[in-house]
Amino acid sequence: MLQRTIGGRRTVSALCLGAMNFGSTTDPETSTAILDRFVEAGGTFVDTANNYNQWMANGGESEELLGRWMRSRGNRDQLVIATKCGARTTVPGTPNDNWEGLGAAAVESAVKGSLNRLDVDRIDLYYAHIDNRTTPLEETVGAFGRLAAEGVVDVLGCSNTATWRLERARRLAADQGVEPYSVIQQHYTYLWPSPLVQGRTQRLGSPNYQHAGVEHFDYLGEHRDLTLVAYQPLLTGSYGRPERPFPAARGYAHPSAYARFQVLREVAQEVGATTNQVVLAWMLHHDPVVVPLFGASSLAQLEEALGAVEISLDAEQLDRLNNA
Repeated sequence: MLQRTIGGRRTVSALCLGAMNFGSTTDPETSTAILDRFVEAGGTFVDTANNYNQWMANGGESEELLGRWMRSRGNRDQLVIATKCGARTTVPGTPNDNWEGLGAAAVESAVKGSLNRLDVDRIDLYYAHIDNRTTPLEETVGAFGRLAAEGVVDVLGCSNTATWRLERARRLAADQGVEPYSVIQQHYTYLWPSPLVQGRTQRLGSPNYQHAGVEHFDYLGEHRDLTLVAYQPLLTGSYGRPERPFPAARGYAHPSAYARFQVLREVAQEVGATTNQVVLAWMLHHDPVVVPLFGASSLAQLEEALGAVEISLDAEQLDRLNNA
């Protein structure tokens, strides 16, 4: 497996395995088989959150399964485990409301819960799951900084965050003399969403599907200590499954997206790969560095994703993909 550096110091596999559905909609036996195969293939980077999968279960099942799996395999020190706080409901049965938020007390409580469910004494990468603008950013930055200073977490990150908020948080961390965010997790895929939809979700501060845009990449290019982890790069199967059209609500059903998709299909045919694999391979060729965060609910889906690491795209193909 290819390797990448996140946060300026942690080495991880170039692909990150998302564990959102593990232990809930993906049963424990299948989840364990996927994790075992991912590690066997050289994978070291696994992503979860304290609220996964509260839409289908109680929340926390993913962290609990990962904890049991690591304990049974004795492989904790070979892995980089990322989890998140801020979007866990405080009222069971209301998964899209009553979130814990990112106040200092909420962050302190959330990290204790994650440490317990994961059965670990530290978290390698800890994210502010959503940008909660009702809490002063100074308070959130300070709370995360204290966790890093105490050794409870190592690398800090944020997710679903506008570029200007990321810059402000990093500036506040410098002012407070604490660890800054050095990883940002955003929705990112080969297709670009409609600017109208993307702009609307950014302005409204929607906690879901905040796409990494032009400003994010401009910022990443100037701050090489910062790494982008791209979630849902495969659009939950839309690239390879005709019965799952590109989601219009998220801005991907527009003419230029379909034109771009056609070039993707052409390149996939040229290299003898699936469209999903070319999306991941294209990301692995990205500069600034992008770490694709993909989900798998079967070993077949995992094997397809792992195959992307072996795909080499030449300069002409990358140029066509980039400029489609």
